[in-house]
Amino acid sequence: MVTISAKDISNNENIISSNANEILLPKRDIDIWLPPDYSKDDTKRPHPILFAHDGQNAMSDASSWTGSSWRMMGALTRLADRNLLRTPLPIIVLLPSADGDVFPGAKRRHLEYAASGPFADAHAKFVVKTILPIVEKRFRCRGAGRYLIGTSMGGQASMQLLVRHPNLFSGAACLSPWFDPTFLVSVMAEAERLKSKRIYLDIGGDIGEDKVNPFDLLDHMTPDHWWNPGYFWLDSQLQPGVQAMKFALGGGNKKNANLLYHEEPGGRHNERAWAHRIDLPLIHLFGK
Repeated sequence: MVTISAKDISNNENIISSNANEILLPKRDIDIWLPPDYSKDDTKRPHPILFAHDGQNAMSDASSWTGSSWRMMGALTRLADRNLLRTPLPIIVLLPSADGDVFPGAKRRHLEYAASGPFADAHAKFVVKTILPIVEKRFRCRGAGRYLIGTSMGGQASMQLLVRHPNLFSGAACLSPWFDPTFLVSVMAEAERLKSKRIYLDIGGDIGEDKVNPFDLLDHMTPDHWWNPGYFWLDSQLQPGVQAMKFALGGGNKKNANLLYHEEPGGRHNERAWAHRIDLPLIHLFGK
């Protein structure tokens, strides 16, 4: 793991003036995961990039706010060992979401990952204008494809960047995402341009006869955080928005071969649940 410090980011020549305002975008370190084949590849081929929203939850249980992570590092290496992924493997840019509230009742993460507004604009510019140039300058990844992944509101942030910059990104994966209704309208307007992009959508919750168990003991058996309820009701509530996004992207009446939609009957809304199916978006984005 390589860390680009907040100070280093601030001193970088590519930073834009609006991101110097810490009210909109507090400084933060960015961790970069380099796959095992990065230093072993004698051909010096460029690696694709995967930007992970809520990056602190993607790799390590210890850094995750629930004590469980998506365990993406293990999934990538297992899939590679089974020869299911294209090579070289992706470089993962772990974008941490911000802590705390801007003011009571307004979580900073929710504002940064929203469909619109000054905080969402600052976040999008930060990724595109600051972090992307730094990563492509320091690591061997230019021209190999850029992708995004996120869960819950991080799913909306991922899709939003794809819609805003279809010329920059090749695809996005959204697990149990929340989509603002106004954002769905903007996606419908861009649907034709997005058909060439690899997009993964999934949702859990109550599906058919499979209902979410209100309590799962394993959600409470993490060494770092005892309170991890799994938000058993949330995926069921998010289903209409995810299904509307599927339709907006051409998964309703029109065929879209680059869109993969998956339902996880009884799936809860937390990192442990997403870890059980993290292989699906990885294969869709990077599979052979």
